[in-house]
Amino acid sequence: MVAAKESREIAFIANNFGDWLFHCHMLSHSASGMRKWVLVT
Repeated sequence: MVAAKESREIAFIANNFGDWLFHCHMLSHSASGMRKWVLVT
């Protein structure tokens, strides 16, 4: 869990190029900003 105003660092192998949406599957969370576009180049 990540509390409000907190952040976490993740590591992953970015080997599938393009725009990817990193998000919470709960619509109310996504609507309040728990989503981010990630560009893999």
